Amino acid sequence: MHLSRIEEKMLSGEYGEVVEKAIRVVVKVGEALGAERLVEISHAHVSGISYFNIGDEGLELLEDLSNKGAKVGVYTTANPYSFAGLALYKDKELVEKQVRIIGSLLKIGVDPNSFTCTPYKLRKPLTGEHLAWAESSAVIYANSVLGARTNREGGLVALMSALIGRTYYAGMHSMENRKASEVIVALFDVDSILVASLLGLYIGGVSHSIPYVRARYSAENELLLDIMLRSMLASIATTSDLPMAVLESVTPQHTYIIEKGETISVDIRELENMNIKCYSDTLLLGCPHITLHELEALLRDRHLDLLQKYGISKVIVTVPKYDEKHYDVISKLIQKARERYSIEVQILPGACAVVSNLKLLGFTTIATPHGKALHYLQNLAGVKPCTIHV
Repeated sequence: MHLSRIEEKMLSGEYGEVVEKAIRVVVKVGEALGAERLVEISHAHVSGISYFNIGDEGLELLEDLSNKGAKVGVYTTANPYSFAGLALYKDKELVEKQVRIIGSLLKIGVDPNSFTCTPYKLRKPLTGEHLAWAESSAVIYANSVLGARTNREGGLVALMSALIGRTYYAGMHSMENRKASEVIVALFDVDSILVASLLGLYIGGVSHSIPYVRARYSAENELLLDIMLRSMLASIATTSDLPMAVLESVTPQHTYIIEKGETISVDIRELENMNIKCYSDTLLLGCPHITLHELEALLRDRHLDLLQKYGISKVIVTVPKYDEKHYDVISKLIQKARERYSIEVQILPGACAVVSNLKLLGFTTIATPHGKALHYLQNLAGVKPCTIHV
């Protein structure tokens, strides 16, 4: 691999032990994938920060890096932590270890206002911008909706890229690899988060390369449309290893190449196999995270009335971290849902349900319209998921 003069100095240890190890990891991964050089990035996003996922070994690695003075070289955000980060578990040792993971990341230089799976809501990348992101739902959104360029990195590789401000130039960073060759045609209106999610799970299951998706989206406003799009894309990334999907009339032009390939038409009935019909009085929203403005749109009277008819008595919402200026908005939402509809709304900033052990918190079933949560809740969180039409 060809390295610049600065990169050679990094590799020789002139910038310290941590930087030397970091660039060695990135170079080795790049060489394995055929990269001939590195490329500077403007934003890194680290995943795998839940104690339930990385355990003592991951905690030890992060603390070792932070104790050796590791510092990020570019703007860096991190994925949500488990519910232990909000002290929702009685196990004090579990809570303490999750807090130590968060503390190590902050010491390294991760944005303290991040801890979200939607880093593009904090800082929107430009079209063509090179990133090193590790969260699959964020990666596919960045490539497909924003036209940015990032591979689907592992959490460790993204962290190493953050430390050196570079990643390997291969995969989605090169236009020649951004080719859509399978056309997916939805023969129905995508009119809800659930339908978008089920379509995404289906597409991920049948696609062997970057798909070109032709669909009609029906949403009340742009906020709800964006929730639908990122739920669909997150679902595609859940049932596949795809880093990108070309969405007709959405994906920026000149950020992909079209190749002739197979056309697959999808009837709404083909999504029934993924429709998990069961009952839960608890609803999960925010997988991927939704913003407080989006939550306002989802908790309007018409939607709350529908949730009441579904028998929902509790809504868990995972959102990015927020500051005090939003407290009034949140309190009014919670009060309205409780007093008018007897629905308790619990807002959990910076946290993620699917990387938390929900069984330990007493849950057995949870309803959700999000495909990613439907796929992971049972295996990772220990509860049975149910679909709900939202």
